[in-house]
Amino acid sequence: PYAAAGRYVAFVAAALESEELYSAGYQANPEAVWRRLRHDHPCFHDTIGNMYVLTRYADVAAVFADHETYSAATYEGRTGAVLGPTLISRDDHGHVVRRSIVAPDFVGKRLATYQAVIDDAANALIDEFVDSERVALVQQFTRRLPVDVIAAMLGMTGDGDRFRTWVATMIHGLAPEFHEQGRQAHGEFCSHIEPMLRNIDDPARSDVIAKIARASVEGERLSEDEIVAFCGLLFIAGGETTDKAMANMWWNLLHQPDQYRAVLDDPTLWDAAFSETMRHSAPVTTEDRFTTKDVEWHGVSIPAGSLLRVSIGAANLDETVFAEPERFDIHRTDLHRGKELRYGGSTETDRSGHLGFGLGKHFCIGYELARLESVTGSRLLVERCGAPVLDPDAPPAELRLTRSLRAVVPDVALLFPIR
Repeated sequence: PYAAAGRYVAFVAAALESEELYSAGYQANPEAVWRRLRHDHPCFHDTIGNMYVLTRYADVAAVFADHETYSAATYEGRTGAVLGPTLISRDDHGHVVRRSIVAPDFVGKRLATYQAVIDDAANALIDEFVDSERVALVQQFTRRLPVDVIAAMLGMTGDGDRFRTWVATMIHGLAPEFHEQGRQAHGEFCSHIEPMLRNIDDPARSDVIAKIARASVEGERLSEDEIVAFCGLLFIAGGETTDKAMANMWWNLLHQPDQYRAVLDDPTLWDAAFSETMRHSAPVTTEDRFTTKDVEWHGVSIPAGSLLRVSIGAANLDETVFAEPERFDIHRTDLHRGKELRYGGSTETDRSGHLGFGLGKHFCIGYELARLESVTGSRLLVERCGAPVLDPDAPPAELRLTRSLRAVVPDVALLFPIR
C-alpha cells in the first residue's frame, strides 16, 4: 500500500542499525528516521532496547485497539514504580470499572462546569506578567497552568508551586535510576492530600477527590490508595503533556506567520491549531505494550512476552494518511479536527484522527481537559496581552517532546515581548 500511495518519494530499502535510534541525530531529527522506518522497516527489531517498533498509522491504531493481545502492563514498571498500581496498567474489567468511576468529571457537560476554574487559573498567571515587556512562555505560563488547574479541581487552590515541585520530581523519578527520589516525592504528595480523603460524604464538597471517592460502579468504589494514585497520575500525565502540547502549539504558530495571523483574526481556529499540533508534534511520541501471545508484523515474528513500542510520532506523519505530513497546517482537510474520537477513524471518510491521545481502551482520560486548557489559556493570553511575537534576542527554542526526544534544558523557554 505504501508503494501504491503515490504521495511520497519512494525510498530504496536501506539497512537501519539499532544504534541510530539512540543517536544525537535521531534526538535532533526523529522525523527522518521515522520516515525510513515506515517505508523500509515497518516492524523493526531494536536489539539494544530489546523491543519491536511499529511506525505505520494503521499498525499503531490496530495495536491500540487490541488490548487483549497488547497489554498496557508495561506501566507497572514505570509509573507503578513511583505511584503504585494505577488503572492505566490494567487491561481487565477492573480497568473498565475504575475508568468509569474517575472519567465523568473530565468529559462533556461535567467538564464544562470547570470552565471558570480554568479561566481563573489562567488569569491569575497572566496577572503576574500582563505589564511585562518580556515573558517566558513555558516557565511562566504553559508549565504552570495545567498543574494549577488540576490542583484547583482537587480542591487545593494555591498549592500550585508545591505540586509543581513534587510533579517534576515524580516525573524525573520514572527513570529507573531515580525511582527512590520519585517515591519520596510521591510520599510527600500523599501526605499532603491525605486530609482531603476525610469527610468525603460532606454534600458541600464538589471537588474531584470527593466525587471519585463517593462514586461507585457495579458496587465497587476506589480504595484510598487508588484515589491517591489516580491524583498523582493526573498531575504526571495531565501536567507534563498539556504543558508541552500548549507550548508546541505556540511554537508551531509563531513559526508560521500566516497561520498565526489566521488564528488571531479568528479565535475559533485555536481548536484547529491544537488538533494539528497533536498530529504534527504531539508531546508523547511513543507508547509501549507487552505481547500476550505470539504475533507477526510485516514478516517479523514477535514472541509472547515481548516489548512492543508503537511510535505515535511516526504514525501521525504517515504519508498514506496525511498529505505532506511534516508540514504544520491548521487548514488541512484530511485531519479530523475538534473533539477527539476515542476509537479512531471518523464519520468523514476523507479525514483521519490523530493518535496523540492513543485510541481504544486506554485512550487518554484527560483529552478534553488538555484541549480546553490549551485553547482557553491561549485565547486569554492574546485577549489580555495582545499578539506576542518571538523575542529575536532569546536563544532559539525547540519543540518539546517526551520519551527522550528533543530533551530541552528546563530553563530554556520561548521568550516573547508582550504588545
